[in-house]
Amino acid sequence: METIIKKIVHFIKNNQNISNPFVKFIFNKKYAPIQKIVKIKNIENCEDNIIKTIFPKNNFLCHLPKFNNNNTATTTIETPAIALFQFENAIIDADSSSVLYNNKLLVNKYKDERYNEGFVVWHNQENAKIKLNNIEKIENGFFLGGNGSWNWYHFLVEIAPKLLLLNIKETNKLLVSEVVLQYTSMQRIIDLLKNDFKIIYLKRHQQYEIGKLFYINDFNHVQFNRFDGKIKSDGTYFNETLTKEFSEKIIQSFDMEKPIAENLFLYRKNTHRIAKNQDEILNFLQQYNYSPICLEEMEIEKQIQYFYHAKNIIGITGAAWTNLVFCRNQPNAICFIPENAKTFSVFSNLAKIFDVNMISQVYDSQSLHTNSDFTIDFEKFKEIFFTINKRDEH
Repeated sequence: METIIKKIVHFIKNNQNISNPFVKFIFNKKYAPIQKIVKIKNIENCEDNIIKTIFPKNNFLCHLPKFNNNNTATTTIETPAIALFQFENAIIDADSSSVLYNNKLLVNKYKDERYNEGFVVWHNQENAKIKLNNIEKIENGFFLGGNGSWNWYHFLVEIAPKLLLLNIKETNKLLVSEVVLQYTSMQRIIDLLKNDFKIIYLKRHQQYEIGKLFYINDFNHVQFNRFDGKIKSDGTYFNETLTKEFSEKIIQSFDMEKPIAENLFLYRKNTHRIAKNQDEILNFLQQYNYSPICLEEMEIEKQIQYFYHAKNIIGITGAAWTNLVFCRNQPNAICFIPENAKTFSVFSNLAKIFDVNMISQVYDSQSLHTNSDFTIDFEKFKEIFFTINKRDEH
């Protein structure tokens, strides 16, 4: 009997079987209300909860990285309808873009995307395992958190631009992750666009039940993670008009004083993804009046100024490239990307939207794309560098 019980417990704990009706029943009986297995529903299909449709379904022409001065390859990505939703007595987590509503997990669903963040412990295509901690109640609010809300890219491009579409008549409260308080740059962006909204900071690792939850699904989106662990262009799309409008609003709020340097090398330190020969590249570039800049050490105004006036930008892929949204000088750019991210199209799309001539150079990495076990092919880099500069001479 003991052996049978152990087998049943093991079966229940096996995430791969969470769609099995027996597993769901036993799990929900045993672990409720702290944990539960629930069905997944695409938020697009919640028609009864739509207050207004903002954009219809569409197609986005996604620009992949280019590796020479020829035109880049493109692929067409189907984009969802974007709407303002209202959900009553819904549960949210600051670190998750998903909403728990009527015992279903509502997600911005895209093929092969993995979104086990925040209170979502694990999921497959049909069901998700949820873990709830000390649920706190809030009367109403607009949710401005989500997957990667702690990351500069996801915050600046996917989350913060939703502020352009909010109206205080629905609610005067913004539900924002407390992680924003850790980063001055994020705070400044929220402060610039919050208008008359009152901010309620959501604690991480805690869930909130919102009496009236207002929610806009993503009009700018990149797959946060994938089941296959790969880094692809699938699910990457942008609303060019809103992205430009958001960028312009931010720029107009600051003094665009010209910085000392117009040729930028995005120097990385005290972080991951650092090339072994980063300093060799820097020493070479300094002959051509390039300056190393560490954006994580700068106030947001200075970051914007650098990219606004930049003529040339060189560096390893990472969140610093998000600042392409502030480029206005049609700069050249060289971005080093790992072999396993050759089709990662986030920054190549931002480059296209903001008139940046970006060429990518692939480097070999034997491990995770976040590791620092790689060397940039210096001779290949110089070839790309001189090709771009020769182009400018003509």
